[in-house]
Amino acid sequence: MNSQMEPVEQGVLGHLMALERGGMGQQDQHQSERLEMLKLRALSLRAKRDQLKQQTNAIKILKDKISKDLPLQDDDDAGGFIELQKSLLTAWKLQLKDLQRSHHLIGGYDLVECKEGKSVCVSFHTAFEGVYLDTYNMELDLTRTVQISRHNIPPSLPLESFAKQNLQKDLKAFLQTLSQNLNALAGRRQQVSLVKELAGSVEVMESNQLCNILVLMCTAQGETPRAVLCTLEYGDLTQCLPTRVSIESEDKSLSESPQWKKNQSLFLESPAHTALLTMRRMGSIA
Repeated sequence: MNSQMEPVEQGVLGHLMALERGGMGQQDQHQSERLEMLKLRALSLRAKRDQLKQQTNAIKILKDKISKDLPLQDDDDAGGFIELQKSLLTAWKLQLKDLQRSHHLIGGYDLVECKEGKSVCVSFHTAFEGVYLDTYNMELDLTRTVQISRHNIPPSLPLESFAKQNLQKDLKAFLQTLSQNLNALAGRRQQVSLVKELAGSVEVMESNQLCNILVLMCTAQGETPRAVLCTLEYGDLTQCLPTRVSIESEDKSLSESPQWKKNQSLFLESPAHTALLTMRRMGSIA
């Protein structure tokens, strides 16, 4: 997979977000009407999503009841129980078909049934600031219980933990959690790449595969250049913005100054590369 790959279709919400980012001031009347139509469509899809959630809960309750009330005892009972399991699996597959369209538009991933219904392939599409990045894939085996048969999810993400929490009891929650974490990871990685492209007074001193820590060395502008160490910690792995930022310098008066307190807030409120560009325009860094 590479950053140039894009999903087959962006989906209604993707178009809506692109239009909103562009600003209504730059849209003609036709685009304005198109935006309103997409907003209504998005509301309809969210209602469909809520309905599907209720259906998911109902199927889960039925599955739990069958497992509790119909233990395997003899061959006849076993045969009947297997038939009930097949019926439950059929209902679950029908629900998956309903989820395929709505979750491509809302959830950020695609569901495709494969191997004659014995498995489901999921594609997770990531993007940052309107640019599509990597696509990740996973195959779920449905022959008995739901199991992950193969995938290319980055090893830095705790996939096994996500699966243990929700894969068997709430597939939708599992896919949403994984999608959020993948998208946030892609966004943090992209920020590191964009920061490295800033020539001059900014250097990436430390980062890791999960991109949950980013250490930057900045050169403060002034009569005498001074080094400032900015450490960004990302405590919420479903987000692209840091939860904690520390500013350090041998010149304590610099790191404690109102200007650098403002710079600290910039890192918390905007992507790293955007904050650095703003700091450069304000004259904080060279």
